[in-house]
Amino acid sequence: MKEKITGTEMSYLYVCHRKLWLFHHGIKPENENINVQIGSLIQDSTFSRKEKDIPIGDIGVVDWMELQHGRIHETKKAKTSVNSDIAQTRYYLWWMRHNGMKVHTCIIHYPKQKQTKELEWDDSFDELVEKDLENARSIVAQEKPLEFKEIKFCRNCAYEMYCKADLEDVS
Repeated sequence: MKEKITGTEMSYLYVCHRKLWLFHHGIKPENENINVQIGSLIQDSTFSRKEKDIPIGDIGVVDWMELQHGRIHETKKAKTSVNSDIAQTRYYLWWMRHNGMKVHTCIIHYPKQKQTKELEWDDSFDELVEKDLENARSIVAQEKPLEFKEIKFCRNCAYEMYCKADLEDVS
């Protein structure tokens, strides 16, 4: 059986492979992290009239949908569009289309900047998502997490203390 990969994990594939492995294996310090709490607050306070947090199978939760228009919406805390946002939303579109839903667009909202990015379905997404799934499954199948290497995302990461403590234990 193929390992299940969530939308969050698909995002982490583009942020940090170590974070992907840790999250997949149940190490989840996000609830304690101020950046995660701010992101939740932004999502909760934005577009308050919409029905939110709609589960899609067992791979994730879409912020809200307009299925009559073939659209899903995601709200992000980030200041600008990043590859991880695109990968996650592309995966949601792919999953929904492969499960009989007629969706073709994801609108990614960046409320802090009052900007949106529109991701239109492209048939090349099939191959991209399948390659992403293969890469993510390869990472989570490893016996242990990849060695810690500091990257630009570490400064605001919920795993920062965990990874740095793990590094200190090795020294």
